[in-house]
Amino acid sequence: MSAVIKTTTPFVIEEVLIEALAVVGAEPVKITLSNQQTISHRGGLSVGDILTNRSDYYGLQHFRLEGGRWILRHDSSEMNGRVKSILKGKQYSKVGRFLEEVGFAYEASYQDYLARIADKERMRLDEERKARVEATRQQAIAKAKSQGYSVKETTNSKGQVQLVLTRMV
Repeated sequence: MSAVIKTTTPFVIEEVLIEALAVVGAEPVKITLSNQQTISHRGGLSVGDILTNRSDYYGLQHFRLEGGRWILRHDSSEMNGRVKSILKGKQYSKVGRFLEEVGFAYEASYQDYLARIADKERMRLDEERKARVEATRQQAIAKAKSQGYSVKETTNSKGQVQLVLTRMV
């Protein structure tokens, strides 16, 4: 028996997917070279797969990056579906429902991800602006000193730095 379950949310960003899986209580674990040999799975696991605490006939259900998207790999019959979890009372839900929950959590995590990126960009631009101002300040001071002026820095009412030049005789 086979089934095709599609989500309206493409899982394309690993960091966001891991956050979403943690939110829904799937206890994500990324497969690395060091832990690949310790986890048994009938279908085989690759380095980079993201394990969940959901288990079926083949073993732990996991996400694998295929064609730029993370795809849930699972047994479509779900007859042996269960949750191996440290969370008490966590019940197995059908794959479609699980993907729907992950999709909602992914959308929320994605908005947080976008906010973090925007904040990093604002900080980067502010640092660049400060570097340009400092470079201009240093250049103005160097030029003034080379022309025989003494330089004194003051701050105006707007918080801007002003350079006061005095001709040395």
